[in-house]
Amino acid sequence: MTKWSDDLTLAGIVIPRALDVYPPEPPSSRVRHAYGDGPFAALRMPRLPDNPGLYVWCADGQPVYVGQTRGTLRSRLGPNGYSTISTYNTYARQPGKTNGGQQTNCRVNALANAALRAGHELTVWYRVTTAMDALHAEAQWMRSNGLPPWNRQDRR
Repeated sequence: MTKWSDDLTLAGIVIPRALDVYPPEPPSSRVRHAYGDGPFAALRMPRLPDNPGLYVWCADGQPVYVGQTRGTLRSRLGPNGYSTISTYNTYARQPGKTNGGQQTNCRVNALANAALRAGHELTVWYRVTTAMDALHAEAQWMRSNGLPPWNRQDRR
């Protein structure tokens, strides 16, 4: 184990079910957000717990993205999160409404698609936390290990 993984559990390998998936054109009443064009991957994520926590994506053993969820790890990384990008996820939010707009899911999935297309092995590591501690765990991980390349530079 490396320093960054000492307190994390390896969930397993991310398996691509399909690569280079493009969403259909949006209807004329909708526009895409900045990360909504793809291409995306359909991913099979390793088994994750139904608990909040910290998660780290790795490419060839090196951390490339760290995040946290106050929901469940299984939901955040599963079919309603990063692993499957629906057309609806690619739409920009409409003013005054909270519909569409899963920019982070689209951005990270597209990066995963590119990494898998290039032949990298993706794995997911995690640590279960309480919902209240998830955000703190992410910030602490970044203070200790730095900002991975897939994380936005303007974060915390």
